[in-house]
Amino acid sequence: MAGNHIQFKISKEDMEKLTKNSNQNSDKEKLGAGTIITRVIAGIIAVAYYVLLLFGRFFMDEKGVFLQSLNPFSGAKEPNQVIRVISLVILILSASAVVRFIFKRLTKVKSVTKKTGVAVIELLGNTVKYVAVIVLIFVVLTALGVNTTELLAGLGILSLILGLGVTSLIEDIVAGIFIIAEQTFDVGDIIVLDGFRGTVISIGMRSTKIQDIGSDVLTVRNSSIGSVVNLTERMSCAALTIPLAPQESLEHAEEIIKKEFKPAEIKAGCDKMQAEPMYLGVCEITKKGVQMLLFIAGCKEEDKYDVERALYHAIKTVFDENNVQLGAPGLEE
Repeated sequence: MAGNHIQFKISKEDMEKLTKNSNQNSDKEKLGAGTIITRVIAGIIAVAYYVLLLFGRFFMDEKGVFLQSLNPFSGAKEPNQVIRVISLVILILSASAVVRFIFKRLTKVKSVTKKTGVAVIELLGNTVKYVAVIVLIFVVLTALGVNTTELLAGLGILSLILGLGVTSLIEDIVAGIFIIAEQTFDVGDIIVLDGFRGTVISIGMRSTKIQDIGSDVLTVRNSSIGSVVNLTERMSCAALTIPLAPQESLEHAEEIIKKEFKPAEIKAGCDKMQAEPMYLGVCEITKKGVQMLLFIAGCKEEDKYDVERALYHAIKTVFDENNVQLGAPGLEE
């Protein structure tokens, strides 16, 4: 009917299938290839550096300027500054990358994340990244002969001045820490925030990102997060309202439900259904006299739409086989 819109609810897996060959995904694949090339080059440089650092003395002059400058622990009094700076950059960044890689792998270990939470591990990884950059800056400046003590004193005054202008940033960081510490939600949880329902994909130092079923991402400042409904902490519920045709008898429909609606068989046919479906009765009578029948089934929040479709199929099959007439689209309005 003109003017009526049917809302289709599809799972994340179905959406991924639909967009598998889209141009957007192709662009992401190209970006991924570029990232891989960059990491391979960085890996080769890091391996070459550590080979020279550990075994260079066997085929080069151990007391030469090059190896003395390359090794930041050599104690050389007058190293080549360019070589020393390059050495420090590779050393600190590679060490940071290894630590962050370990943290990233830990997010995949359920026995670890169950106790600490993915968000805590990701926060530690981000902290390592920022600390590594700060340490690198001061170490490089020291290698170039800059008096970092005086610099730190100057930065103390500067930070006091800047602090007045970055209040919102501090609020976001503190709010993020409280979100993680209080376990309000974790990465992978499905939440509802200001009417936006989606999966938390990251909790950063400043913002949180939530992705809905259509892959749209909402980025929210941590300090602006207020009331949140965490749907992951409990078993969710797939709820359906089925309209009966105006001429259909409620007694006839409920008699068929009582005799032919088999919750155990329906649950056995849907592996994502955690609790047997139930018929709860009439939940609404519309202005046009259409009676709305309410059915529910327990499931995980991420499986809600799949369970709804399985329940729709089971109910429609039972009603069709027993000549129970359903309402037409638009009549329930």
